[in-house]
Amino acid sequence: MRPLTNRRTVLIVGMLALTLSSGLHAVEAATNALAPALRLGAQGRFADAVAALPADATGEEADFARAMLLLNRQPRIDADMAAVVSRLNALGKSGATAEFRARCLYFAARAEALRLRAEPVMASAPGYERLRREYPDEPYGQRALVHLLLLAFYTDEPRENILAHCEAIEGQAEGLTDVRVRSHFHQVAARGYLHLGGAEAKALGHLLQASALGVSRRDTLGDLHVSIGQLAAEQGRAALAREHYGAFLRDFP
Repeated sequence: MRPLTNRRTVLIVGMLALTLSSGLHAVEAATNALAPALRLGAQGRFADAVAALPADATGEEADFARAMLLLNRQPRIDADMAAVVSRLNALGKSGATAEFRARCLYFAARAEALRLRAEPVMASAPGYERLRREYPDEPYGQRALVHLLLLAFYTDEPRENILAHCEAIEGQAEGLTDVRVRSHFHQVAARGYLHLGGAEAKALGHLLQASALGVSRRDTLGDLHVSIGQLAAEQGRAALAREHYGAFLRDFP
């Protein structure tokens, strides 16, 4: 993880990574009949996904699956994103469970962010703020805080304003009870501080917290060990650097 300069490009890359991981997470909540179609859609295989969706599938989960397939259809166009926002917001009002309503509002916010991709970075924040406010205990409500942090880091404001905003959002991270979301929050925070520059100590602190919480993907674990080793060495923390370089060599021989 090294400092990156193009804020819009980095934000888009970060959002796409969050979309993919969240899309795959949505598969876990789907019924067995719908999961194959959602999995294919999250992988970008739209034609295969449509074919895998049972034509007679009904109910809110089936409606959610159809909205997700439209969200992932390439190329993405504004009309499709507007339709996804409308459908998911409606499901977010009528859903039978808090988990389902939060899930719908989360992906509605994602679609709105994609629809507003040519607008100022923070234009898509209200959807995430609503989700965080209404569903603070749901994993998808907690994921909204990760998006708000990502948006805050890459907005076009003076560095001092960005730091103040990000630190205010960090203050809410203690309320994240989902371990996977909390780890992802710290990974995003670390990359954001490296992007800003001059905050390498804070970036290292977040990487260490992510390491303590654990990560779900093997390639992320390798990147985490190397990033901690590099930052620790740069800050004169030789023992910490050796520990994580050694862990990398042990886990990735």
